[in-house]
Amino acid sequence: MMRRPRRPACSKPQRTLLAGLASLVLLSGCAAQADSPDDVTLVMADSFPQTHPLALGGTNEMINTLQSDEAKALGIDLEYYANGQLGDQKDMVSILRSGVADIAPVSPAYVGPELQLSNIGDLPGYVGNAHAGASAIMDLLDDDGILYRTEWKPRGIRALWAASIPHYEAMTANIQVTEPSDMAGATIRSTGGAADRAVDFVGAAGVSMPLGEMYEAISRGTVDGTLASPVSVASYRLGEVLDYSTNGARLGAFTVTYAVSIDTWDQLNDQQREFITQASATAQKGAATQVEKAQIKGLNQMKDEGVEFHDVTDEERGMWNKMVEPVIDGWSHDLEERGLPAAEVVEDYETAIARYDNDEPTAE
Repeated sequence: MMRRPRRPACSKPQRTLLAGLASLVLLSGCAAQADSPDDVTLVMADSFPQTHPLALGGTNEMINTLQSDEAKALGIDLEYYANGQLGDQKDMVSILRSGVADIAPVSPAYVGPELQLSNIGDLPGYVGNAHAGASAIMDLLDDDGILYRTEWKPRGIRALWAASIPHYEAMTANIQVTEPSDMAGATIRSTGGAADRAVDFVGAAGVSMPLGEMYEAISRGTVDGTLASPVSVASYRLGEVLDYSTNGARLGAFTVTYAVSIDTWDQLNDQQREFITQASATAQKGAATQVEKAQIKGLNQMKDEGVEFHDVTDEERGMWNKMVEPVIDGWSHDLEERGLPAAEVVEDYETAIARYDNDEPTAE
């Protein structure tokens, strides 16, 4: 349980004692009066640098809101730990469950079997823009949503807001990809999880490695390319070693959801929950805006670095969809075989995507 009463003038042991003895006004050596029992200091873990588009539009906004005077008036304070100080991305569910943090980003691609159904947000063919991806996955994570009921609630976590990094493309050196079969036999880096299925389906050899190692790997010819978004590629200047990229292939996305421990959530009062809910909605919108801006900036930077793009036409869309459909069907079938309601998740997610996918991207 990480719901910590705020006692700024007291030592940590004194704060712990005050949490259990809220009726006491003073403790020896403590200069301040006991605050309201509703006062709470939330610990927020993060795995992204504050220069990342998700942080620029979303995380930083949330931090500022939860550390504002308005938050303090409601009895909320926030301790923030960036860049994996409290744990790696793969550890975030455990960090929340164990009480090390109250709020943390959860990425299904990194947590393996714990959130297999939630990996649907990363499957190819679905997400057209960052707003649609985030909004659709949140529909399945609300209190009545299938992902919350089957995966998140049993693990003691709930979603505050989501972000989606879509626009995953086939980016290669030496091999120009204009259709899925062009990747057959190539060595392609994948992000893991659902993305591995797309790589396997086209007959490529999948390689798992951090994106930060791709520059050297491509330069040496260790790998032929990667599935990635210009949002991420630009910051590593991979356009300097890449020759080609598709544009509009919709080869997947990367989904991250900022989650809160249910134990922490249940201990907040109604005003605090409403305040955090509103801050989360603002963060989600801001993150989507920044991702779309970063997408355009990344495309332009890659073009400036000499990458040649193949724009997927409306006529070619059917060819790419023929690749996507069996990948989604295979994902669903395998999880159904394990007793998980993947078919229902697919149906609900496709309904949600259709609801949001025609919305204007938020880069303007």
